[in-house]
Amino acid sequence: MKHILSILTTLLLAPLAALHAADASSKTSEPNPPSSFCNPLPIPNYPLGKDAVGVTNGEPGGQGWLRGYTEQFRALADPTVLWLDGKWYLYPSSDMAWVSADNGGTWEYHPLNVRDTGWSPTVVRHRGRFLLTGNAPAIYASSSPLGPFEKLGDTPAVTSAKVSPTWDKMLFSDDDGRLFLYFGCTEAGGIWGMELDAADPTKALSKPILFFSFDPQKHPWEALGDWNQDSTKGWLEGSWMLKRNGRYYLTYSAAGTPYRTYAMGCYVSSSPLGPFTPQKHNPILRTVDGLITGSAAGCIVAGPENQLWAFYTIRASVAHVFERRIGMDRAEIDANGELVVHSATSLPQWLPGKMPPDQKSPDTGWLPINGGTLTLGSSCAPNLPGSYAVDNEMRTWWQPAEGDKQPSLISTFRAQATIHAVRLIWRDIGLDTKRGVNPGPFRYRVELEAAKDQWTTILDRSESTEDLLIDYRECKPTTGTRARLVILGTPKGITPGVAEFTVFGKTVVTK
Repeated sequence: MKHILSILTTLLLAPLAALHAADASSKTSEPNPPSSFCNPLPIPNYPLGKDAVGVTNGEPGGQGWLRGYTEQFRALADPTVLWLDGKWYLYPSSDMAWVSADNGGTWEYHPLNVRDTGWSPTVVRHRGRFLLTGNAPAIYASSSPLGPFEKLGDTPAVTSAKVSPTWDKMLFSDDDGRLFLYFGCTEAGGIWGMELDAADPTKALSKPILFFSFDPQKHPWEALGDWNQDSTKGWLEGSWMLKRNGRYYLTYSAAGTPYRTYAMGCYVSSSPLGPFTPQKHNPILRTVDGLITGSAAGCIVAGPENQLWAFYTIRASVAHVFERRIGMDRAEIDANGELVVHSATSLPQWLPGKMPPDQKSPDTGWLPINGGTLTLGSSCAPNLPGSYAVDNEMRTWWQPAEGDKQPSLISTFRAQATIHAVRLIWRDIGLDTKRGVNPGPFRYRVELEAAKDQWTTILDRSESTEDLLIDYRECKPTTGTRARLVILGTPKGITPGVAEFTVFGKTVVTK
């Protein structure tokens, strides 16, 4: 559902002269620490996508490029996550790693000595050390989740032509000390597994076993495409093993990561090597409408308060099919013993331990207040209107006209509202590391009109030094009728694209 478009508001471009009307003395800062999170996750230092490294912007694009030419873009995907000593450790494709000490509210970049495992990294705590591998053959070990990691060797070779352990591997350490490898990433194949030597993971203790295959007749959602229209292939991939209450839940993804129908399914067994049967409730995570789509390819792990959490990939494909973001949401084992992720959320959710005692839902109840149609003005680049900044779609964006030194957007609410948080999703237009145009901080200010022509700063990021492609911030609850985004600075050579400017809050009810 398009949450933002359901609210009838008007987005206007602010004249440059009005920028000086903001009351600088009324600046407020966001609460610290945060009490909520919002998808996509505000992970700092998003790296270049693996397919964007070294490309020359504007050259003809081949497979995977969506606009007919190559263009640098940033991406993270395929997250593996550990919960350890009160912290989340996040290991995605393209670069590693990130740590959150506040249950997922904010993240800090901690580069490893092994930065790339060739897609789909997997990290497991096993017998007092941490094992790391990915689609590349090498397997590494460390005494710390942040390394340094040392190479042990390669994962065991598999002779069957139908399987390859170098694609979407997952390491699982059972509570009896045994070690297992799960894998599979083919157009129409399946998901496999085998036991490894617990003392030496470069050696196999069993032959690979096929657990289940691509089956679009029984599982139409596995078929490829935005409408699951191609039943000849589905790209079963991204396997993950969760053990809960003595049962083994083997999750996987299908329907293709470039598509909105990309989803996560689950098979269950009483043994780590099967036999596995599909849950009745399948897929367990599939989101085809709104801001968050293509929600799959990740992991499900127990975290704070022993709550299950799903971390997953989000489609954001503009330049390339592998341009993606990362989200997280609560999961659970339901009364029938089945694994469930109720939804991939795009609205603010309470962090663990932060939900007010009078609430029963993790949803904060803060809704998008701004959005709607556009009255064009001089600050719009051709064919990139301001309405694209509030259309609940990451693949469209507003871009200011060339030469606009301090662009801004004003959103008029349908009714007076109290604002609790702001989310900015940026595009860095012109990114070109080969020419020295690098990522960096976007500096901005968000203001609220509390009374006619009286603006209060509710979020001041004018001196930010953080490289945040996605920035979600809570603010001191403030009531007003219009919100203004003022862009104050961008990385050198970058034109700011605003894919989403969302203020979250509650409409003031008057009697």
